[in-house]
Amino acid sequence: MNTLTNWPLAGTLLALMPLLLLIAAIPATAAGVAAASRYRRRVRWAAIGALTLAIAATVVFLAGDRAPLTLAALPLPGDIGALALSIQVDQLTMALAVLVALVVTLIARYSEKYLDGDPQQARFFRLLALTAGFFLLVVISANLALFTLAIILTGFSLHKLLLFYPDRPRAVMATHKKSLFSRSADACLVGATLLIGHQVGSLQFDAIAEWAHAQNGMPMGMHAAAFLIVLAAILKSAQFPFHGWLLQVMEAPTPVSALMHAGIVYSGAIIVLRTSEFLAAQGSALFLLAIMGLLTLVIASLVMLTQTAVKSSLAWSTTGQLGFMLLELGLGLFALALLHLVGHSLYKAHAFLAAGSIPDQLRQPKPAARRRVGFGTWAVTIVASLALTAALAAVLGLSVSHEPALIALIAIVALAVAQLVLKAIIVAPGAAGIARAAGLAAIMAAVYFALHEAFVTLFGPTVAGIPDTLTPAYGLMLALTTISFLFLAWLQGPGREHFNGSGRKGLFVHLYNGLYVDLLVERAAHRLWPHKVGQHRSRHDALKAQTPVTTTQY
Repeated sequence: MNTLTNWPLAGTLLALMPLLLLIAAIPATAAGVAAASRYRRRVRWAAIGALTLAIAATVVFLAGDRAPLTLAALPLPGDIGALALSIQVDQLTMALAVLVALVVTLIARYSEKYLDGDPQQARFFRLLALTAGFFLLVVISANLALFTLAIILTGFSLHKLLLFYPDRPRAVMATHKKSLFSRSADACLVGATLLIGHQVGSLQFDAIAEWAHAQNGMPMGMHAAAFLIVLAAILKSAQFPFHGWLLQVMEAPTPVSALMHAGIVYSGAIIVLRTSEFLAAQGSALFLLAIMGLLTLVIASLVMLTQTAVKSSLAWSTTGQLGFMLLELGLGLFALALLHLVGHSLYKAHAFLAAGSIPDQLRQPKPAARRRVGFGTWAVTIVASLALTAALAAVLGLSVSHEPALIALIAIVALAVAQLVLKAIIVAPGAAGIARAAGLAAIMAAVYFALHEAFVTLFGPTVAGIPDTLTPAYGLMLALTTISFLFLAWLQGPGREHFNGSGRKGLFVHLYNGLYVDLLVERAAHRLWPHKVGQHRSRHDALKAQTPVTTTQY
């Protein structure tokens, strides 16, 4: 009885989540509407079951059951620890498990009608269950080797989902470009796993964090491991210039895009969160993460404004938001990055699943009265918003002197507040309308700061704290961040007037084409896989011949 009482129930419930989806994917698919209906119904209920288990595990966790669970361990050669089937039971795991299970459930339900009538829908649901199951294993892993293995398995099953329509040449090329960067990221994670295991002697995330806290300095191998983890995060997050595949995998069904943009693409951010104590102790690797994130954020924000296709605009938006997320991680704002991850995941899932309604929204009549905003009005609004935001931050207890990174956060929130007020000025609703916009912006800023403090309190024990020392390099990174956001705000305001005429048109064309960087990547990929498109088309034709569809069948 005592053994049963001490058994980690929360960890057991978490372990059952991926198992449920993987079991649902075991039966072989068959042709016919009845078989497809059974398969998609099985996967839908498996997803609902996983979400129920995630909620139940959270309740048990809040009740005090917080013991980790280790089901099995396979010792690895060379005294580098073990590949352990161990489940991390902490606040971060609970938040991510509920989030991913919810997104998978919504996607599975949406896919039933989206793919209704497709002769290969049973194969789609099987791949969806496999991909979701492996990714849930990524989310709950307490062991770096298991995390890496789960990411590799997720990548292979996702590859088949992205090639669901293998007769589309763009889908084939984009998927192979994705494979090039994904396998490179996997190799980085394997290298980091070997280096960390050799030095620490364990691959458990908790053991790695404890080792990092106990060190006054790190050997070169651990510095290399930190940079490999950061490089893997950059590649997995489709950061510039490795971003092209994320923009072009839209050839896959919309539910696949939702799964990618609302879940799997955050695997880079998740590994940084899991190893945040180690990366914060190492220090310099986070600067590379911040620089790459800021560069991607600026470029994606500019390019997104030029896109005319709904899905392309959403894809560039994801790239920019991932850049913003990695910038937050690089600055040491780990809890804020988690808040960003949760909010953006839910938004992106809704945006892709509702993408068909966006053209209708764009047809809505625009306000007739619009006025230009001069530099003086813009500058006064920025300064007033900065004063208001700084006051709100002080009232809510955010201390810039103890947490210098909050300087950049306050500046970014102030620019967001200013944008809302400037929009009210542009449509000229009068003083009352501007006052309402300012009040709404102040409330939103206060809510944002309150959420930040809530996430720091809730998830502070599971991630590294905000840096409390303002070094010259860190100060320079904060200054670059603030200047970059200020430039983007100016460019969307009075700066537009400086890009009229042929210069503006030329810049528009260059940005519309993503500065042509992905063209070089695509040429290299085509040299590596010159015959892949034709091979996939032949396989697709053979598959269609094996599963004939009649008008009475679907």
